Amino acid sequence: MTNKSNFLLLLQRIFVLMLMFTISRLLFLVINFSYFEKAPVTDLVLSFFYGLRFDITAIVLCNLLFIFLHFFPFSFFYSKGYQRIIAVIFYLVNIPLLLLNCIDLVLFRFAGKRATADVIKIMSFGEDFSNAVPKMILDFWYIFLLFLFLVFLLVRWYKKAKLFTSVSNKWNTIFQRKGIKPLSYLLFVFLVFTGFRGGLQYRPINILTASQYGSGQITSLVLNTPFSVIKSYGKGTLSEMHYFSEEEVNALSPVYHSPKSSLQFQPLNVMVIILESFGKEYIGALNNGNGYTPFLDSLIQQSLVFPNAFANGKRSIEGIPAVIAGLPALMPEPYITSAYAGNTITSLASLLNNQGYISTFFHGGTNGTMGFDNFSKMSGFKKYFGRKEYKNDADFDGSWGIYDEPFLQRVVTECNKMPEPFLSAVFTLSSHHPYRIPDGMETKFAKGTLPIHQSIGYADYALKKFFAQAQQCSWYKNTLFVITADHTALSEKTFYQNRVGMYSIPILFYRPDGSLKGISLKTTQQIDILPSVMDYLHLPTEYFAFGSSVFDTLNTGVAVNFINDNYQLIAEPYSLILDTLSENKLYNFTRDSTLQINVLNNESKVAATMQDKMKAIIQQFNHAMVMNKMTK
Repeated sequence: MTNKSNFLLLLQRIFVLMLMFTISRLLFLVINFSYFEKAPVTDLVLSFFYGLRFDITAIVLCNLLFIFLHFFPFSFFYSKGYQRIIAVIFYLVNIPLLLLNCIDLVLFRFAGKRATADVIKIMSFGEDFSNAVPKMILDFWYIFLLFLFLVFLLVRWYKKAKLFTSVSNKWNTIFQRKGIKPLSYLLFVFLVFTGFRGGLQYRPINILTASQYGSGQITSLVLNTPFSVIKSYGKGTLSEMHYFSEEEVNALSPVYHSPKSSLQFQPLNVMVIILESFGKEYIGALNNGNGYTPFLDSLIQQSLVFPNAFANGKRSIEGIPAVIAGLPALMPEPYITSAYAGNTITSLASLLNNQGYISTFFHGGTNGTMGFDNFSKMSGFKKYFGRKEYKNDADFDGSWGIYDEPFLQRVVTECNKMPEPFLSAVFTLSSHHPYRIPDGMETKFAKGTLPIHQSIGYADYALKKFFAQAQQCSWYKNTLFVITADHTALSEKTFYQNRVGMYSIPILFYRPDGSLKGISLKTTQQIDILPSVMDYLHLPTEYFAFGSSVFDTLNTGVAVNFINDNYQLIAEPYSLILDTLSENKLYNFTRDSTLQINVLNNESKVAATMQDKMKAIIQQFNHAMVMNKMTK
């Protein structure tokens, strides 16, 4: 090997990595193009330029040892043995980085953002890793081939870096001069320091910095997955905010709920059914008749339904705490894996247990999946019923757990054994990737245009069979049913890919006696379910809850969520994006379905009101988490 400047050689090798990250970004854009097709072409092009800043930082952070090994000015640096050591370190570090970028080519469709460090924690629960990863490789085999191709390019171009002598001989001679060489090392250190911090600004760049270069999904295109994972690692703690006085914040966002009437508590059974991945887009009754849920469509006609309902998160591990315990996902890490997972919380179970209820959490998944068994117990459920308790793996789907139809039939059987009143939370799973349905039923449900559609049809069929069996039971008429989804999933329509639509889910309340019926255009969210149930039952005691009752006629309703370090407050027809680093944004999503027109300046009063509301919610949430004050 020609003895060239260590500095120049390192620059060429870093350039190879930058090229690999750029190719990964291009693949990210191509494979997920439907999420970006409405964005201006200039924004897409510029995202590749702005993204270099985040690529360089990720590369420097992960390759510090590799970079350090280029500092030695001794002759052994040019030996084959030393260069082989450097090459091995280079491959061991950077091949996994390419793998992270490749995994996110498909994971982005489900999460709506770049993967963060909590993904590693989530996959460590129970058998989630062994169940999910092989199926993902089979279903997305082309991603694995792309990964192998990128590894091939990385190895090939790394080896060629040492051959770029014809272009660099002049510069090489300059860098090797005695007077210049020390200066080149100082420049070397300066560039590494700058790359490490992402620039010379006061604070190092983070995930939120990407929002300076575009809103919505453009932020995800600017970022890269290794950067997101690194910058989110260990960031689960919150800081208390002091936007308002205690009196002001309690007026803007009350968290203590008192009985609104002297009506006697009505001990109805409560059954909360959480449908895996049931985005509003799939439900015909909520989507202009275009959907895959004939039974749910018919049930909606007999229920109190909220077309403007939203999830508080994008994953099951965020959706379950929101529905069961009214905990919005307003921090970088899901509550279940966060530093606050040991906090004492209020939940449907804890409140109804105090009224003499028997409470059971039903989930056909393998026990330990995403920590739901432990969370259900921690939140007050007296019993968890999963795949282990089902005791019949003949109905195992080969991936996550028991198929919905037989499991929901078993739920009815188990409810028959319970004394009334009881609380049952039921979480389905068949509409989760890899979207398996039982053998022999493939022709029964429309395949649709997305892989999830057929499994949505099967889950809807399982729900129909469940209600048909439940109607024969004595407890059925004395039950309040709440039906919702944990989050949305794959989408093909532009609106359901934007910042508002990606959270659109069904929420409906059903009573077999027909006493709950109609359509309410009030904005509502998953965390409203807990106070709504308590309000409907006339709970006689004061309790803590972040949401508000849908039956409260004085409350217009809002929905909150958090992604890419940005908060969103939805209040029909507006969406406010609260960006703590750059300017806030306000969209009228009923007129601007792609969220391209920022009307913040034109609607300053609306923006100010929504901003105060969002800040009050953040202040209440952070205080309750940090101080462990989520009970009354």
